[in-house]
Amino acid sequence: MGKDFMVKQFAAGNCYSYILSSQAEALVIDPHISLEKDYLAYLAKNQLKLKYILDTHTHADHFSLAAVLKKNTNAPVLMYEKAISDVADRRLKDNEELAFGVKQLKVIYAPGHTDDTMAIYAEGRVFTADVLLIGSVGRTDFQNGSPESMFDTLARLKRLPDETIVFPGHDYHGKFSSTIRAEKETNPFMRQDNKDEFVRNARAKQLAKPFNIDNIIRVNRKGEAASLEMISAAAAQELAAKDSKVKFLDVRSAFEFAEAHIKDSINAPLDILSAKISELSSTGNSYIVLCRTGNRSPMAADMLIQSGLHGTKVMEGGMTSWQKARLPVIKGEGGISLERQIRIIAGSVVLLGISLCWLLHWAFIFIPIFVSCGLLYSGITDNCLMAKLLMQLPYNKKLYKVKLGGGTCAIS
Repeated sequence: MGKDFMVKQFAAGNCYSYILSSQAEALVIDPHISLEKDYLAYLAKNQLKLKYILDTHTHADHFSLAAVLKKNTNAPVLMYEKAISDVADRRLKDNEELAFGVKQLKVIYAPGHTDDTMAIYAEGRVFTADVLLIGSVGRTDFQNGSPESMFDTLARLKRLPDETIVFPGHDYHGKFSSTIRAEKETNPFMRQDNKDEFVRNARAKQLAKPFNIDNIIRVNRKGEAASLEMISAAAAQELAAKDSKVKFLDVRSAFEFAEAHIKDSINAPLDILSAKISELSSTGNSYIVLCRTGNRSPMAADMLIQSGLHGTKVMEGGMTSWQKARLPVIKGEGGISLERQIRIIAGSVVLLGISLCWLLHWAFIFIPIFVSCGLLYSGITDNCLMAKLLMQLPYNKKLYKVKLGGGTCAIS
C-alpha cells in the first residue's frame, strides 16, 4: 500500500492517538497534550502536511492537544456535530466522508461513552475512540453517555467486516490493536445480545471519575490548553538561574521525585496539589511545572492558573526531556527503578544461560539469545515487554502508583 495510506500509532500512557497519512497529506486523531513534538517530528520526517485535526469526542481524562496544534499549524479541528466545543472549525455528520490524499475516511456516529463520540473507518481499519476497547468498552457515565446507545453502537460495529483492524483510544493492558472478529469472539460486551441485560449490568457499575474531570472537560471544550505557556528544559533552566523567584514545581509522586529531581525543586504530587495552592501562592514565586513526560503537568498548571498564579509555565517533556538534555539532577534513594531492575534481571538471565550452556548443555545458549532479541526489540520499538511484566509486581505497583483518586475511561 506504501504511501497511499499509512497509520502511525502514538502512546501517552494508556492513551492512544494516531496520524493517518495518504500521499503528502496527514490527519491526527485524538492528539494528546504531551506529544506535540512527537507528532511534528513524524510529520517533518515523512514530509507530511497536517490537513485535519480530529478529536473523536470531548476527552474527560486528559487534555487534548487539538487547540495547540490548531494554533501552531493552522490545521482545522474537526469534531462530531453534537460536540460542545469552541475549538471545532467543522462539524461532521454520520456517514460523512472525508477526503485526504488519495483516500477517504468515513464517519461513524458512535454514542454511548459520550453523546458526541464518532469512530473513523478507513481502509479496513476502524478507530473506535473510547467506545470499543480491546476486551472491553468505554464507560457510559460521562457527558450524556448511555448504555442503551452503547449497545446500539456496538451492534453497528459488529456489522463491519470481521477482518477490520480495531484501533482503540485507550488500552490498560499493554495491547495496541485487535480485530472485529476477535472482539466479537472474546469481548464479553460485544458478545452480549440482550440489550436489557447489557443496560442493567452497565448501570449497576459504580465507577470512580477521573481526577480533575470537570476542569479537563472545561479546558478541552474551550481550547484553553492553547493558552498554557510551554518552555523547553534548557530555557527553563536558564530562566530559573536568572530569577530566584522562579521555582520548579514537580508534581510527580514522592517516589519518582526521590529517585531523581532538579535541585531546589518543590515536590507537590498532583493528587495533593489543591491542598498546597494556598501555600504556593503566598510565597510570591512563579512556577515552572513538570512531571515525568508532560501528561500531569498541564493539569497542574491549569489548577494553578485557575487559582490566580498566572505566571505558571509547563516544562515540555518533563523530567524525561530534562535528563535527555543531560541537565543536572539530584539522585536519591527512591528504590530500584524499573530500568535498573531490567538491567539486573537481563544480566542475570544471560549469565545463567551462558553458565548452563558451559556446564550442562549447549542448547542453553538460546536463553541469552532470547534475552538479546528482547532487548533489541525493546530498543527498536521503545516497547519493553519485561517492563510491562515487572510493573505487575506488587512492589512496583506500590512505588509507581499515582494516586489521582479516579478511574479510567473503560467500563471494566
